[in-house]
Amino acid sequence: IVAIHGLDGHREGSFTAPNNVLWLRDLLPKTLSTSRILTYGYDARTRGVNRTNQALHDLAIDFFAKLSIFREDSKTNRPLIFIAHSFGGIILKEVCPILS
Repeated sequence: IVAIHGLDGHREGSFTAPNNVLWLRDLLPKTLSTSRILTYGYDARTRGVNRTNQALHDLAIDFFAKLSIFREDSKTNRPLIFIAHSFGGIILKEVCPILS
């Protein structure tokens, strides 16, 4: 399972409830105990002087490269399930042709 946050989000903060429960880490493994759960983080700042200027295609290539390295290192061929929010879904959509 791979989670990708949206704009102005964070790889953990976007999936954490106000009570500090990171549901990907704290709740999901109770139901899917044999799954691996990953988050992909990228610079998603859209406001202020430090806003990102990364292009969508560059983010997609970076995501694909990191995911490929992880899967190669873990020597796994498990199916992938994606959880993508907002712009994370657009990054995933950009990567889908590369994944297939």
